[in-house]
Amino acid sequence: MEGEDRRDPPSQGENFLLNPHSPKKPGGWKAIAYILGNESFEKLASMSLIANITVYLHTKYNMEGIFLVNVVSIWSGSSSFTSLAGAFLSDAYLGRFLTLLFGSISSFLGMGMVALTAGLPNLRPPSCPEESDCTQPKPWQLSVLFGGLALLALGSGGIRSCNIAFGADQFDTKTEKGRTQLKSFFNWWYFSFTIALLIALTVVVYVQTNVSWFLGFVIPTACLAVSITIFLLGRRVYVCMKPQGSVFVDICKVINAAWRKRK
Repeated sequence: MEGEDRRDPPSQGENFLLNPHSPKKPGGWKAIAYILGNESFEKLASMSLIANITVYLHTKYNMEGIFLVNVVSIWSGSSSFTSLAGAFLSDAYLGRFLTLLFGSISSFLGMGMVALTAGLPNLRPPSCPEESDCTQPKPWQLSVLFGGLALLALGSGGIRSCNIAFGADQFDTKTEKGRTQLKSFFNWWYFSFTIALLIALTVVVYVQTNVSWFLGFVIPTACLAVSITIFLLGRRVYVCMKPQGSVFVDICKVINAAWRKRK
C-alpha cells in the first residue's frame, strides 16, 4: 500500500551483524538516530582535543619550536593516513559496523590516556617557573602521551572512513523515498556535526584552558563512552553491509597483471 515502507529484505550483500535472524526490517530513521548520536558525541570529543592539543603540549609538556610542530603535524597526518587503512579494512574484511566500533573503542582508550597525563603529575614534566628554565619530558612520559595519541589516530581512521557511509547504508536508494531520506540524512549529519563543533570549541575548550585540563579531557572521554553506548544500543536496527572487497586490492591486482604481461 502507498505510504508503507516496502523496503525489500536484505540482499546477499547485507548481513545483520549481531542480529541475523530478526524478522524486523532494520535501517531507516530508527538506525539514523543512533548513528547521529554516536557521531555527535564523538565529534564533540575529538574536535575539542584537536583545537587545544598544541596549547596543552606547550603548557604542560614544555614543548616548543620545531619539536612541538612536528609532534602535532605527525599526529594529524597519521590520523589522515589511518583513514585509508580503515577504509581498506572496512571494505575488505570487517565491514563498517565493526570498523566503527573498534575505532570508537580505540579513541576512547586514547582519550583516557591523554586525560591521565593531565590528571597525574608524574606523567608529565614539572611546570616551568621561567621560559628559559624548562624541564623536558622524560622518554617514558612521552611514551604514555604518544601512546594515547596513537590510539586516537587509529580510532580516527576507523571512524572517519565509515561514519557517513554507514549512515547512507541505512536507506534503500532504489526507491524514491530512500533517496529523499538519504538527502535529509546528510543535512542532519552536518547539522549535528556543527552543533558538536560549536560546543567543543566553546564550552569544552574553555574548561580545558580556564578550569582544569584534567576535567577538560575527562569530558571528551565521557562523551566517547556515551558515543559507544549509543552506537551499541542501535545494533539491532542497523543495516550492515557485508564486506565486498577493497578497491585498493583491485588496483594492486591490475598493476600486478600489467607487470607480468609487460614485454
